[in-house]
Amino acid sequence: MEDVSNAIPLPPVAWRHYRHFAWVIHEQRLLVLVLGFLLAACALVWSLAWHLQRKPAVVVRAAPSLKEAAAAYYGIPEISYDQMAFFLHGCLPLLYAADDGGHRLLPLAQGLVAPEIYTAAERRLDQSAPAVLANRITQSLTITGVSDVVADAPSRRAAAYVRGYVTVTLRHTEAEFFPWRAHCLLEVNAMGRLSPWPFYLLRLEDRAGPDAPAWDKSHDDGQWLQH
Repeated sequence: MEDVSNAIPLPPVAWRHYRHFAWVIHEQRLLVLVLGFLLAACALVWSLAWHLQRKPAVVVRAAPSLKEAAAAYYGIPEISYDQMAFFLHGCLPLLYAADDGGHRLLPLAQGLVAPEIYTAAERRLDQSAPAVLANRITQSLTITGVSDVVADAPSRRAAAYVRGYVTVTLRHTEAEFFPWRAHCLLEVNAMGRLSPWPFYLLRLEDRAGPDAPAWDKSHDDGQWLQH
């Protein structure tokens, strides 16, 4: 009987396979560890969500926006400049629009302005109606700026200085432009079904012609608001 040696060398291919198999075992253990960590993290998140849903929400008050900071600085937190400018652009031209067919846009200003303002505009347009009809005049007001807004929150009133020009067209061929300035006193209106407008024009003091621009340096809306 021949003796068989106890040490049998493995081929290189078998050694490479053995080493690779050993690393696979370690990789599987690492995957199991990572999977266990993920399961624990998911369980923690679900438990926190379960406990937090019973607690009241925490309100974090953010810093004021640029618009809110500007409103607080100028002292008009309840009056919007954009709404005021939009209202004046839609309201004031109705008081000056006229042509050879009359002042058909003036009735649209009812409810937007005080009765005294409406009556004065109607009287002015009626007096010029014969000349408008004879010369085929077309008159319109164009607003170019609303500035120097002063507001009084307790009284819910605001004053503004409005700039613009009046365009007068003769026989639809010749046009003349006249500078126009005005002081406007408005009252904040509660919007609803009866009155969908945010403002109501209480007082209007205007000036048209070459002397109107001189009013730019001498007007005082703050003092005019107190009258």
